[in-house]
This record gives sequence, C-alpha cells and structure tokens, in this order.
Amino acid sequence: MRFTCSLNKLSVSGQDIFERYTEESNNIFAFWHGRLFYLTYYNIKNVKKRTLSILISMSRDGDYGVALANKLGQNVVRGSRSRGGHQAIRTLAAQISAGNNIVMTPDGPRGPAFRVNEGVIRVAQLTRSRIIPVSYQATRRKELKSWDRFIIVKPFGKVHVAFGEPIEVPRDSTTEEVEGYRKELEEALLELDRVCAEKLGLKTM
Repeated sequence: MRFTCSLNKLSVSGQDIFERYTEESNNIFAFWHGRLFYLTYYNIKNVKKRTLSILISMSRDGDYGVALANKLGQNVVRGSRSRGGHQAIRTLAAQISAGNNIVMTPDGPRGPAFRVNEGVIRVAQLTRSRIIPVSYQATRRKELKSWDRFIIVKPFGKVHVAFGEPIEVPRDSTTEEVEGYRKELEEALLELDRVCAEKLGLKTM
C-alpha cells in the first residue's frame, strides 16, 4: 500500500477542511467501503497526532482488514449491524473520548454499495462527533468485481482526494432528522465522487 500509493501524483480538494479539523479529535471520516485502500494510507500519512480507530466487520473478509490495520499501527473496532453492533458503538464512543479519530464506511460491510446506512449518523449523534465525508479516484487502478467495486491503486498515475464540509448531528435529533442527515451524507459522498472523477478527466459512475 505505502509503495504503490506513494508513487502517484496527488491533488486534493478541500485541503483546508482536512487541516482545520483532523489534528483535533471528535472526527468520523466517512467514505465508501470500496475507497478504503488509498484513504487509509492518506490518513495515516497525514494525521500525525491522532490514531485512527477503524470499524471493521466481524466477517472473514474483515480479518484481512484487521491484519492490515494492525500492521499500520492503527486501532481496530470489530462489529457491524448484524454482528457486535451495540458493543462496537460503545467502543467507538470510548475511542472518541480517548482523543482518537474514527473511520466508518457507511455502505459497509455488505452494501448496497454507495448507499449510506444510518449507523454512522447514530454514532455521530451519540458521540457528538463531526462527520467528514471524503472520497478519491485514481487514473491507474484496478477495480475489483466485488459488491463494493473496491479500488486498488496502481503506481505511476494520478490520485485526487476530495473532502466535504463536516456534518454535525445534534444529540436530540428525531428519527426524521436522522434520515435527513443520512441523505445529506449520501449526497455529499456522491458529489465528492463526481468531483474526483472530474478533476482527473474520468467518467463519473
């Protein structure tokens, strides 16, 4: 990951958002499950004072993610909607309180792809954390034939990363308001996908 990602020319939209918030705690970086490869590398490379706590499902596929996160010196929280969800939320809240930032893939671990589940909104509501949407695209990549269309970046290309404005969910939000924030995050991520493709001269999804 470090080798292939470092051999790409990087450009960034919303760099000011990243710089404004990421050395603080109370951040939830939210991006599509298929964008884990480069964005994990980007955050580890650029956030020096805060450890990432990455939510990874308790599936067999998730075991590979755990091995990678551990190798990169990051924390892992296991759980999903179907297995260990309540305990995972409590652990994520503890990680936020300890000053860590957390990573969630709002369409994971089983999809549907590119549709936000409300779990990330509920965690933000509980922990009073800001959600920072982010996406990327690459000119040289392999897109796997998996449910999430997982992107593996190849060397010697261009990568564009785009950050969106933070989304904050009040603690007293109603069910209807939570759904509104869910839609807002989904629209923000899709828009960031479009921005990344446009910056690199690629076709949008």
